[in-house]
Amino acid sequence: MNWALISFFIYLLVICLIGVVTMRIGNTYEDFLIGGRRIGPWVSSFALITSYMSGYTYTAAPGLGYAGGYSVLWWATGDAPGNALSFGILGRRLRKYSELLGAITLPEYYEKRFNSPALRVIAALVILLTVSMHLVAQWTASGKLLSVVFGTEYFTGMLIGCAVVLLYTIMGGYLAVVYTDFIQGLLMFGGTQVLFWVALFKVGGFAALNDKLGAVNPALVTPWGPDMAYYGLLAAATPIILIIMGSFGMPHITIKHFSMRNPSTARQAMLITGVFVVLFSFVYYMTGSLARVILGEGLADVEQAGVKLWFSVLPPFWAGLLSSAAVASLMSTADSFLLLLVSTIAHDLLNRFSKREIPEKKRLFISRVLVLIVAVLSFIVAMNPPALVFTIVIFVFGGMALAFGVPNLFSVFWKRATAAGVIASMVCSLFIYVGATLGSWNLLGLHPFIAGLVVAVAVLVVVSLFTEPPHKRTIALFETAAEYGDIPKAVAAGASAAVSCEARAAADERREFFDKVLAPAGN
Repeated sequence: MNWALISFFIYLLVICLIGVVTMRIGNTYEDFLIGGRRIGPWVSSFALITSYMSGYTYTAAPGLGYAGGYSVLWWATGDAPGNALSFGILGRRLRKYSELLGAITLPEYYEKRFNSPALRVIAALVILLTVSMHLVAQWTASGKLLSVVFGTEYFTGMLIGCAVVLLYTIMGGYLAVVYTDFIQGLLMFGGTQVLFWVALFKVGGFAALNDKLGAVNPALVTPWGPDMAYYGLLAAATPIILIIMGSFGMPHITIKHFSMRNPSTARQAMLITGVFVVLFSFVYYMTGSLARVILGEGLADVEQAGVKLWFSVLPPFWAGLLSSAAVASLMSTADSFLLLLVSTIAHDLLNRFSKREIPEKKRLFISRVLVLIVAVLSFIVAMNPPALVFTIVIFVFGGMALAFGVPNLFSVFWKRATAAGVIASMVCSLFIYVGATLGSWNLLGLHPFIAGLVVAVAVLVVVSLFTEPPHKRTIALFETAAEYGDIPKAVAAGASAAVSCEARAAADERREFFDKVLAPAGN
């Protein structure tokens, strides 16, 4: 009897049951996209962590550790501050601002914050491109992980992972995503800790790991790595800066802020996230170093080192159950990406620019159909992936950090930012970043991401200062969002009027509130 498969299918059954239950709960379009803005701190925190970790956690991260030893811990150093500060710096203001504006997606937030339909379209197109590429990486990771768990071909592993994610995302939408993410987050955290400490015990402890890894290659136990890739202050700091800025910019992370129960939830979620990520992030990179000592040299695919370590150090049942943690990591990100793509196409493009209003039930149906279409297309591309999971994820991560991380920060902390400044920042920084990466340009010796970041900030500030300042109404809303405390219940009830039929009755109360707040400022 294959105990590994039995334990794995128990996990899949629980996940699918959550999808069935949340399908009964999520009755409205807003429920499907952001969970009706009723997600608490623990679920919000774990939903962010698991969506952030992705299939990268159990493929690319151990693969990096296997090849680079301790030097790759520079990537882990940015995880905790990036995730925690995403709640602490952006979370409260974005949650409050998005509800004041009645926005349920990032492109819609940009349009209403900067009064620019063009910015909404550009943001939506960038999301479609970057997230579709990242989704390819998740299916690739699925094939690599599940082919080891089931002993099957790469294609079969991809098929299983894609089918499960598609099933519960279509059934339950955002509620299914966040509640499965919570369960998967607990499993990922527990599974990773068990794997690390059992493997470390088998090696003989930290001192033995250091000695055995140094015997393979002394450079593996240095902070610079075998190829000296992280030698120097800027080289070592680049991964940290990229990870932190990416945490501010990933659209599927930003939507977690929109869905929180209230703005104050962000403070609680920040503490929970910081603690768990600190205990989590360094461990999954270190499993690669453990795998190099335990599994030996010559792995055909270093990105399978982590999952192969499960079956090397644990009994079959527990290996199968804890392998579910690896699958959970990619599923939690893939489901968020699918939902993000759907909301972008259905809400930000079709519904926003349709000449006639589309009924809510029809929009919900269209959203679920689009999930299927997007999943199939990305699956086809992943059948012959263009690069390693690490290469795809980090490339897309940098693009998201530049396109959305910088505008997100300026949108809530600088009232003078304008639509022209944001659009110019997106276009120029992505041109520099993509061109320098693909064309191997060397701009003043800077990493392509650092060069793009400098351009993004400089262009946004300069162009904003040289274009017409925001209207007084926009500035008044900015200042209201910056204040501490929840917004009035009448406003909260009507904030989703643009997307929820039952909220329309509160629109007049919401308008009266804005008139009172903005009366001193004028128009």
